Amino acid sequence: MRLHGLLPSIMGVAASALLAATAAHAGQFKTLNTGGLAAGGSVQAYSSPQNTNQSMEMEVFEWPSTAAGGSYSCNILYNGTGRVLNMSLIGVNGTVINSCSAGVSGSCSTPIAALAGGTKFQCLTSTAFGAPVAAGVYYSMSVQRHS
Repeated sequence: MRLHGLLPSIMGVAASALLAATAAHAGQFKTLNTGGLAAGGSVQAYSSPQNTNQSMEMEVFEWPSTAAGGSYSCNILYNGTGRVLNMSLIGVNGTVINSCSAGVSGSCSTPIAALAGGTKFQCLTSTAFGAPVAAGVYYSMSVQRHS
């Protein structure tokens, strides 16, 4: 039997499948691949958030701007959490550049901001204290490059 070469191959395929997942896990830090995003393009992700105490765990999506920089926004495409969902565009120094709030079943976009090139920024989602989400709900978000 030739199992010696088969086991590493199976493990490699299993590892590839784990790395290909597109859903962000609640409370986790997720990196989005936007470094080569053309003007007008966007990268989308979705998440099924969890709660800690009496609020949804904040979720962070980090992404790099293109080498030349450009103007970007963070967007909630669909809010299925049953709560008002907040989105903040976070700068490299940790400050909030812009933010927006999406009502239940709604959407929102942060105001467009000109950002430096080759730098990582973040989109942060949250509800509020006293606003936990139900099990199994989800939302979708995107980072869009405008120019």
